[in-house]
Amino acid sequence: VTYHPVDSAVGDDRLVSITAHDITEQREMLEEVKRLASTDYLTGAHNRRHFMSRAETELDRLTRYGGELYLMMLDIDHFKNINDSYGHNVGDVVLKEMVKCCTDILRTSDVFGRLGGEEFAALLVHGSVESAIQVAERLRKAIEDMEVRTGRHVVKFTVSIGLTMVCANEDIEVALKHADKCLYQAKEQGRNRVVSYCVKES
Repeated sequence: VTYHPVDSAVGDDRLVSITAHDITEQREMLEEVKRLASTDYLTGAHNRRHFMSRAETELDRLTRYGGELYLMMLDIDHFKNINDSYGHNVGDVVLKEMVKCCTDILRTSDVFGRLGGEEFAALLVHGSVESAIQVAERLRKAIEDMEVRTGRHVVKFTVSIGLTMVCANEDIEVALKHADKCLYQAKEQGRNRVVSYCVKES
């Protein structure tokens, strides 16, 4: 094997350019892998695992530095009827359009994710009780006013929302349980509404 050293400035520049390109490409591929691992494949929202990881981070920040943190759970009302009436393809479009609506309304500091099926959750960071209720009502109303058009179908739907305050040192699974109880009450009270501050079990 004969070694031919690169002895021209042009050769050095080309080598640096190729190396930089390779590093950039590898970095982009790594970021894409991370994005896919943390994203729900259908809707583009955070998946459950990534949402829970972010929730733990926000809860740790709350415990260390104080402030207020609110957890909102929302569920599409009668989603099974949408799938049964229009087909799962239309149901998928409904999910994607709802996520787009939510991400448009929520702030970039908030954390939004799909927990499974038609159930989603949002952590409202750096807010107050008043602002948390306003955000939840704004979401509910925006979704109620939506019209999802797909082919010859126009689909309208609503969501029920449960909202609770997350306490410092509280397990995030416990907070989800409280928010889910509020969500259940919203369903029981007729759907298309926000229920907050349900009594927390000791």
